[in-house]
Amino acid sequence: MRTGRKLLRTAAIVAGVLVALLGIREAFFGYTAYFVIVPGAKVFTDGRPSAGWLHRGGKGQLLIVTRTASGRRESYWVNRPEEKAGSVRACGDWVAPRLPLIAIGHANPPCVFIEGALIEDSSPSPRPPVFGSRFVEFTAEDGARVRAVW
Repeated sequence: MRTGRKLLRTAAIVAGVLVALLGIREAFFGYTAYFVIVPGAKVFTDGRPSAGWLHRGGKGQLLIVTRTASGRRESYWVNRPEEKAGSVRACGDWVAPRLPLIAIGHANPPCVFIEGALIEDSSPSPRPPVFGSRFVEFTAEDGARVRAVW
C-alpha cells in the first residue's frame, strides 16, 4: 500500500517538473503555438450549416477553420490582419484534430506550404478573408464561401 502511494507521489512530482520545464521553455523561446477549440463555433458553407469546428491561437490572430465538404474534412489556416491584409491557406491533407487543445511547432507547421515547399506568409492571399467582430468568411479551394461564427 505504501509502495503504491510512494510510486504515485513520485510520478506526480515528475509530471509536475516536466510541465514546469515545458512552461519555462515556452515562456522564453516560444517555439510552439497552441490552438484552443472555440466552444459553440458554427461553420457554414454557402450560407448553409456544415459540420466543422474552429481553433483559435496566437493571441487570437491565428485561426484554423475545419469543415466537411463532399464527405471529407479540410482545414484552412487563417491569419487575422494586423497592418496588412489577412490571408487564408488550405492545409492540404492535414486536418486539425477535433481536440480541445492542439500544439503546432515552428519547425514543421501545417498549412504553410505550396506544393510541399515551405513558404513565408508574406505573399498576399489569393482569397483574402473578411473579418467581423465574431466571424471570418473566405472562399474555399472548391469555390464555396465558408463562414465561421463564434
